Amino acid sequence: TALLCFYVFHCTWVTGEAYSSPSIVLAAKQQDGSRVIFDDFREAYYWLRMNTPENARVMSWWDYGYQITAMANRTILVDNNTWNNTHIATVGKAMASNEETANEIMKRLDVDYVLVVFGGLTGYSSDDINKFLW
Repeated sequence: TALLCFYVFHCTWVTGEAYSSPSIVLAAKQQDGSRVIFDDFREAYYWLRMNTPENARVMSWWDYGYQITAMANRTILVDNNTWNNTHIATVGKAMASNEETANEIMKRLDVDYVLVVFGGLTGYSSDDINKFLW
């Protein structure tokens, strides 16, 4: 019984730490115990707002869709509420393909900009590259 209680507590804690950050400014601990702040999302959305035409179409993984719409005020191809699974699959295929195939898909979808999150240098483990592990 004690082991089960510990397991439930541990799972709740891990889920809270890993998946429950409502902020776009993320914090994490490094191996040496120091804290690192990831402000890349806010900065990327600000860059899109300031450096792209208002009618620009942005392609990214679906989970950034609402944030790009709200913070960058740009049109996105997919978001957390996209019901068209074929459209999500097409964007996923573009993100997972080689450059030549991805370019053809993006031309067909009339994409102007692509947002890719890469956290390899800072150790951000939820970047777009790690989504291929799914």
